[in-house]
Amino acid sequence: MQYDGFFFEKILKVVSLFRFRRIKHYRNSNVMKSAGIMLCSVMVSVSLALGQGYETFQNFPVNSGSYLNGTFPGSDGSEWTFIQCRGDKAIELPTPCLGRKRNPLSRLQSGAIQNGCGTIIFSYRQAFSTAVNLNLLVNGELVKNALSAGGSADTGIIYSSDSIVVNMPGEFTLEFRQADSLNSGQVCIDNVFWTSCNRGVGYREKEAAGIQSAVMKFLWIQGRGITVRTQAEGEKSLLIYSISGVPVKEIRFPLREADLPMNGCPEGMYFAILRDKNMNMIRNVKLVIH
Repeated sequence: MQYDGFFFEKILKVVSLFRFRRIKHYRNSNVMKSAGIMLCSVMVSVSLALGQGYETFQNFPVNSGSYLNGTFPGSDGSEWTFIQCRGDKAIELPTPCLGRKRNPLSRLQSGAIQNGCGTIIFSYRQAFSTAVNLNLLVNGELVKNALSAGGSADTGIIYSSDSIVVNMPGEFTLEFRQADSLNSGQVCIDNVFWTSCNRGVGYREKEAAGIQSAVMKFLWIQGRGITVRTQAEGEKSLLIYSISGVPVKEIRFPLREADLPMNGCPEGMYFAILRDKNMNMIRNVKLVIH
């Protein structure tokens, strides 16, 4: 049975209604979130070639507490620019962290990305005690003002932006920018996912013939088995993210095929990215739900 992008947009909205807005995250442990029970089972591969994209800042070059400026190649293929960012406060290393009271104003911006932006979602964390006041702009237009409560207790919470509807066709840029130069607290940004403007989050199999998948989205239902298959040799890491972009699992395996243990995870949508031992993305991947 096949489902189009409109169907998956509806699924995203249903899942979003049942998710907690704040997620306590402990590294190397499962992130438990309520996700709502789905009544169908389907696997869909999301391809960058079809306008789906993500950025996990794997190439962000800073790992110190110094505020630096620079550029790095993004997973989306564009060149990202960072202004007054540090790298020692993380969601999942490496993670850019925008500074407070910096001159010039701290920001993080992509290069030109193709195929339009339909919806976008990202994770963020308050780095110190000052509350987050972060703006996300698409082609210079404000689409999201992300906030946190403030206080030292809030630094242990990973926030989700929730799904942001943009619907901007054609070429676009993403910019994360502090809302002001005085009161916007330091903020970590990670695991950005977006969909194209005109295709939603899914595609029909006949449209995808011959296209290798880069990011996979799958629906996990209790009692189902999931197998990952690839032609790539050697040690590999399958990185699993929640629909909000929060890391859930990392599974390492040396063979071309492995069962994916999702026991203990809440039902719902997940993203998966497969990388080799050098952390290069492996595109020819298939998830089989049985």
